[in-house]
Amino acid sequence: MKEFLMMKEVAEMLSVHPVTVNRYCNQGLLAYYQVGARKRFVKEDVENFIKGAKRDATENSKNPFNTN
Repeated sequence: MKEFLMMKEVAEMLSVHPVTVNRYCNQGLLAYYQVGARKRFVKEDVENFIKGAKRDATENSKNPFNTN
């Protein structure tokens, strides 16, 4: 069975305000289920969102000491 999370729990997992979580939903970045007026989230979807947000520092690094 899927484990569902509430908005506040997701906000705490992401260390953001619930309004930001709602914004991610509205932008189509974070999957959710609409239950009446409330949004519910599958824990695995939130974990995948977090993994997808990970950036490798070397990808975007503009090291001025790197002469290659």
